[in-house]
Amino acid sequence: MKKFIFIIALFLSAISFYGQNRIARKVQTLNSEKAAFIKFTPLIATTTPVDNTIQKTVNNALLATVNKSVIENIANNRYENIELDIPYSEGTITVQLYRVDILAEGFHTDTDKQNNVPFNKGSYYRGIIKGDATTVTSFNFFNNEMNGIISSNSINNLVIGKLHKTGNLTDYIIYSDADLNISNTFICNAPEPKAEQFSGQQRGAQSPAGTLSDRCVTMYFEIDNDIYLENESSEELTINWMTSVFNNVQTLFDNDGITIALKSLYIWTEQDPYEGESSFAYLNQFNQVRPVFDGDVGQLVGIDPGGLGGVAATIDGLCSNTNYSYSDVNSLNFQEVPLFSWAVQVITHEFGHLLGSPHTHGCYWNGNNTSIDGCGTSVGITEGSGCEEGPIPGQLDGGTIMSYCHLVPDVGINFANGFGAQPAQRIIDNVNSSACLSTDCINTCINTVASYTITETTDTTAIIVWTDESEGPWEVAFADINGDFTNWQPIDVNTFTATALDPNTYYKFSVRPVCPESTAPANEQLVFATTDDYCLGTTFTDTGDIDGNYSNRETLTRTFIPTEDTNIIVTFTEFDLEANFDFLSVYDGANADAPLLGTFSGNTIPGPFESTAEDGSLTFVFTSDSFLTRTGWNADVTCAGIASVTDNAFTDFSYYPNPANDVVNITSAENITDIWVYNVAGQLLLHNTANSNNTSTNIASFAKGVYFFKVANGTKEANFRIIKQ
Repeated sequence: MKKFIFIIALFLSAISFYGQNRIARKVQTLNSEKAAFIKFTPLIATTTPVDNTIQKTVNNALLATVNKSVIENIANNRYENIELDIPYSEGTITVQLYRVDILAEGFHTDTDKQNNVPFNKGSYYRGIIKGDATTVTSFNFFNNEMNGIISSNSINNLVIGKLHKTGNLTDYIIYSDADLNISNTFICNAPEPKAEQFSGQQRGAQSPAGTLSDRCVTMYFEIDNDIYLENESSEELTINWMTSVFNNVQTLFDNDGITIALKSLYIWTEQDPYEGESSFAYLNQFNQVRPVFDGDVGQLVGIDPGGLGGVAATIDGLCSNTNYSYSDVNSLNFQEVPLFSWAVQVITHEFGHLLGSPHTHGCYWNGNNTSIDGCGTSVGITEGSGCEEGPIPGQLDGGTIMSYCHLVPDVGINFANGFGAQPAQRIIDNVNSSACLSTDCINTCINTVASYTITETTDTTAIIVWTDESEGPWEVAFADINGDFTNWQPIDVNTFTATALDPNTYYKFSVRPVCPESTAPANEQLVFATTDDYCLGTTFTDTGDIDGNYSNRETLTRTFIPTEDTNIIVTFTEFDLEANFDFLSVYDGANADAPLLGTFSGNTIPGPFESTAEDGSLTFVFTSDSFLTRTGWNADVTCAGIASVTDNAFTDFSYYPNPANDVVNITSAENITDIWVYNVAGQLLLHNTANSNNTSTNIASFAKGVYFFKVANGTKEANFRIIKQ
C-alpha cells in the first residue's frame, strides 16, 4: 500500500500564517533525542463497500476493522511514545504521538447516585503527522475502543471512531469532516463584549511556540442524561467519551501554549433537570442547579432538541461568578457516523470565550477594532461597531476555533489552525493575569461557598451566614459597594458580624477559602444594605446609586420596616430596568413569602406602594441577568401620616379628611401644581393640575378601598394614603 508521509520545510513552518507548533516542537525534540516511538497498526482497512446510509452522511469515508489486541496493549501499557499507521484514502497516514496526562490532581467523577465513581483510566496521546510540523493530532485508547482526530490543511479534520451500532466493538470509520453531507449549524450566543475592552491591545504575534501560560485552568463538565443514554447507559463509556473529547480540547489549547486540565465530571444517569428552547435557558438553569463546582470554569454538555449551539456566560469568566458555559453537541452520531469533531469544536469554542477571546469576525482586533476574518459577517452575523468585513480563509486554510468559518461553504474550521495568533495571545494574557488560578494544576483552590444568608441587619451591623461543602477555614471581607476588599480576616466558623457600618448604605461581603500564597481564589459577593429610620424620610436606589447603573447578575433583597406604628410608603421617581430580563418584585410584608404586589421591568414607573401588612413593612427583590444593565431606580421612602423631613418635603403640609367619601383637601405653605392618584396595584387613576397652596381632589366615583396620593410642585413632593369609604 502506498504510504503518505507529509513533510514540510522548517522555514515554511516558521512563516506559516497560523504557525502554532508547540506540539510539533515536542515531537521534534523527542526525535532529536533519539526517543523510541513504538510502532502499531491498530486499524486494517476493509474491502466492504460503504453502505448507502453512510454514503448519504459522508463522502470518501473508509471503513476499517480494529485490532483489539493492539488497542488493549496500548491502553494497558501506556507507552511513552508511539507511532501509528492509519489507513486513509488509498494510502496510510503515519502519526507520531507522545503520552499525556489530561487530569488535574484530585480528579474525580460523580453521578446523581454516587460520588467518586471508579473508572479505568485510558491512555491519551497527542502529536503530529510524521514530518509535518503544521499538523496536530490526538488519540485515545481504552480496553475496548479507540478514537482520534488528525488535522492538517490537506485533509482538514480526519475523524477516527467506532460506527454507532449496538454492541459494536470492531467496526470503525475514517473520514474527513469536510466531506460530511450534513451541515454543522453551530451558533454561539456568547454576549458581545464592548470594543473599548480591547482597544488598547495591539496585534502583536503569539508567544513563541513552546511557551506555556504561567497558570493552569482546571475544568468541570456536567454531562446530561441524553449523552449517558447515547453511550449505552454506561458510566464507563460516558467517561471514555468525555475524556476523549477533553484530550482533543486540551490538545488545541496546549498547541497554543495554554495550560488546562480536567478536574471533575458529573454524569446524570437518570433524567436531568434541564429543559428549554434556547441555549440561554440551559445556561441559566445550569447556574441555578450548580452554582459552585470543582473547577475554575465549568460547562454543561448535552444533546438537546433544536440544535441550540453553545453559550458562555461572559467573555472572560475567570475568577468570577460568570465562569460557566453550555454546549449542545447536537448528536454524538448521525445514523452510524460518529460526529466526534463537532463536539470538540463547540466545547473548545465556549471555553475560549470563558478564557477571554471574543469571535474573530467581531470588531475587536488588530489594535484598531477591526476583524480578523469575515466568516460570521459573510453569513449575516455581525458583532461590534460596524467594521468592514474581514477576509475569508481559503479552502485549504480553513478558519480558527473562535471563528464562524464552519458556516461558510468549502471553508470550515481546521483544528491545525488552533485559536489563531491574536485570540491565543489574548487568552494567554488573560490566564496569566488571573490570580485565582494555580501555577501547576495541582495546588488548585476552588471556592465552594454555595450561598449566603443575612440573618439580621441594623443601621450599623449585619450578621451573615454561609453554606460550604468544605468545613473551612475561610477568609472574609466586606466593603462599601464601590470599594475594594482590603480587610480579609481569617475565620473558622461560617458566620460573621460586620460592624461600624453606615445607615441605608449598600455593602458587599465575600468569603474565600484559605489558599496557597500564589493563588487568590475567586470569591462570590453578597450585596446587602443596612437599615435606617425610614419614618424620618430616606431614599431607596439600586446599587448604582442615583447616577450609576446596577450590575449584572445581582440578586438583592431590601425590606423596609417602619420604626413607628405606621405603614411604609415607597414612591418611585425614576425607573429603568432591562426590559423582560431584569426585574423588581414588590411584596406586602417583611419577606418574599408575603403577598406579591407586582413584578416590574422596563421603564414605566411603578407604584407608589403602601404596606397593608401588620408590621407595616414592604419587601423588594431585584434580579438582573448576565448581560445588559440600566440606570435602575430612585425612590422615596416615608411612613403613612408622618411628614418627611427630606429636602424635597413640603412645608406645613396636611390633608383631610381620611377616611374620605368624596373630596380630599390638601394644604401647604408652598404652591401645589400636580396631584396623582394610584390604586394599590400601582395604576395611575387620576392626574389633576393646580396652582395653589390650597386645593382638593374629588374621588367620589372611586370604589371603596385604599388609594395613594402623590403631590408635587416640581421641586417638592409628598405622598400619603387615603381610605375611600
